[in-house]
Amino acid sequence: MHIQTNYASIAVYIITRLTMKQLLSILILSLFISINGATQDIHFSNYEYSPLYLTPAKTGAFAGTYRVGGQVREQFNSFIEEPYQTVMLFLDSPGFFVLKDKHWLGFGLNMFSDKAGDLALQNSGVLASAAYHMSLGEDFRTVLTFGIQYGATQRKINKDNYRSYETLSGNLNDSDLDLLENFNPSTNDLNLGISLKKYTSDFSYFETGIALYHATQPEYLFTNSNIRNPIGRRINAYGEYHLQASNQLKIKPVIVLSRMYNFQNLFGQFNMEYRLTEKSTTVLKGGIGYRSGDAVQLMAGMIFKGWNVGLSYDLTVSSAADFTNRTGAIELGVYRIFTVNKQPKIDPKALCPRL
Repeated sequence: MHIQTNYASIAVYIITRLTMKQLLSILILSLFISINGATQDIHFSNYEYSPLYLTPAKTGAFAGTYRVGGQVREQFNSFIEEPYQTVMLFLDSPGFFVLKDKHWLGFGLNMFSDKAGDLALQNSGVLASAAYHMSLGEDFRTVLTFGIQYGATQRKINKDNYRSYETLSGNLNDSDLDLLENFNPSTNDLNLGISLKKYTSDFSYFETGIALYHATQPEYLFTNSNIRNPIGRRINAYGEYHLQASNQLKIKPVIVLSRMYNFQNLFGQFNMEYRLTEKSTTVLKGGIGYRSGDAVQLMAGMIFKGWNVGLSYDLTVSSAADFTNRTGAIELGVYRIFTVNKQPKIDPKALCPRL
């Protein structure tokens, strides 16, 4: 007898019956995955305000009509003249297309500009993203999401700030300076992500995901050079647990790993939100975290009249503190979810007067 296997149904069955321990095992396994790379990327301490840069699978993953936000990060301003500065803006929406019951598409746009060092190396880019969210199981308490991003990044260098032994000696024929002439390459980028959200009760859920950035390993060239410089693949893996402990208190522990070749950024955080009264819309936020081998993360924020604002500070505790005076990075983020309620259309009817 020939038996036809429905792999999709089996996958849905397995995912919707995963326990918390099994979900944590999946996350821990993903945290040890490494992909070769060649450069470092933008990173943040609080991805709540730049969700589409953590993974494209977070595109449209909220209740509302559209979400708009941004984040600014500055680092190393205590010991270099031109500190690292990053600006990130995003806009996304759950979309209006329902392909199947409890399924939806999310669309988004991510824009960023990053400037680093005395040469003011600047990376600017725009990424369009889409995500397909599928609610699984008979109770729809598990959501599996596939996300994709595609866009372009442009690089620039301010060669006027270039200094070397030759240029300081008055020799302007430095061969390295020629490489920076008209340096303005543009590359296309493809990012992929998958996430799994599972409601463990009416008051809590667990979410984990993994994303692959620079999937095609785009390359760029310096002026008058044939040496190709690949942008290494990057892995982002994360896990979040959301618990509504009471009508006023919410707890959210987070773990995030970013890995790119031999560069690694691993941190864990414990965040809390406290509503001033049960009927209040004002929420106070706070948290503490630790980036492995680098810094203690301090976070504070507020939700006021729908605006979610957060501030985070990295207190350097590694040996780098001898050079930075323990001054790390500071971030400021904000976003808001807007809900547009459409007015129902009512067909006019003519009423005949009673005679």
